Amino acid sequence: MSSNARVWGFLCLLAALLCAVARPSDLPAVSLVEAFAGGGVEYAEVTFTTAVEWARVRGARAQSSTEAGRWEEREVASWAALGGRPRQLRVMLAAGTPQAHTLLRVCVSLETGAGQPVRETCGQARWEREAAAELRRALDGLSRLPKTEREKSVLASVYMSRQQGSTVGSADISLVRSDAGARDVSYFVRLKRGSLAGMDPHHMEAGGMWRRSILMHRAERALVRKALRRGDWAGGAGALQELQSKWFAGHTVEVGVKLEGDASGVNRWLGLVDAGWGLQSTTRRVNLPDAPGWFRFRLLAAGVEAGREQARVKWGAGAALMIAPREQTAPIRRWEFTAEAVGRWLARPEWGRRGVRAWLQADAKAFFAGTGAMRYGLRLSLQRGALPPLFAPVNSVQLGFVAESAGAAE
Repeated sequence: MSSNARVWGFLCLLAALLCAVARPSDLPAVSLVEAFAGGGVEYAEVTFTTAVEWARVRGARAQSSTEAGRWEEREVASWAALGGRPRQLRVMLAAGTPQAHTLLRVCVSLETGAGQPVRETCGQARWEREAAAELRRALDGLSRLPKTEREKSVLASVYMSRQQGSTVGSADISLVRSDAGARDVSYFVRLKRGSLAGMDPHHMEAGGMWRRSILMHRAERALVRKALRRGDWAGGAGALQELQSKWFAGHTVEVGVKLEGDASGVNRWLGLVDAGWGLQSTTRRVNLPDAPGWFRFRLLAAGVEAGREQARVKWGAGAALMIAPREQTAPIRRWEFTAEAVGRWLARPEWGRRGVRAWLQADAKAFFAGTGAMRYGLRLSLQRGALPPLFAPVNSVQLGFVAESAGAAE
């Protein structure tokens, strides 16, 4: 008993020491300040190193200065959290910062724990963007649903490697073109092909799709527009942050027809009706020091694929994380991490298979060059599961080049 008591006492003491050592590093601190001015409005967006409970924010203050001058106090009009459990705070300033002042410092008072004094953490930045235009740009971004990986105009990857003296290769190509006469209609060709069993999904599809996006929170967006028209920037920013805190931006409804086939020569072509309904999230800020990021996800709540001899029910989800370093000279100009999963229940046997067939693809992309319309880089892809029409089993990890259209998935 005494031995067990000593062991438990030692463990408790060790846990207390670890908590004491870890506690200072867990205290939130300002890691990034972005300052916006112009159009009669000034504000800053403050990013913290760790999550900050809204109830712990006790206040904010701001100072401005010339490059070599002393700091002068600026009046804070209001402050609001961007999200339910923020790592980011928007601090609205009363207009009147002298034009010669190019620096802004923001300090936030945080309650760090019961019975402990309020702690102030500060950060500074230069005025970066025109504030009114930035608020309008944020509203515009929330007034449309972002496109997914499958909707990019061009997404082409080629993977090549050498195994046992022979060249092994594969390709992943998606081409999408919108109909000039109907903005909700698009046409597509998609191909996934590999030269070895275990990396060849035997998948090709081509067809047309009608896709309608139905936005949510129309009343909230109308309030933001009304405030911006009146020049009520503080009210507009507050209404905007309410929109930004919503998890879902809208619904998507898709109805299309397609041909599925195998590009490796097996005579297997199917004509199908493809329909689905899903939910699209808002694009949410991910606060990384010196490298702002954005995250979003999509749920395919229900879908069907039906043909003359085929009947499938499908569901799935996808997510994307995009990171763009602030340094213009950074060798990697953009990082993207995406994951998509889809499950299909085969109500009728296909090639002797029925039941559930799943597909998972996770990609990491690093872009090092680009033009206004295209980006170029490297792509690491994990593919596992089975795709129609043959449902050949795939389990592969591939590294190759990628070229994709810019802007389609922003």
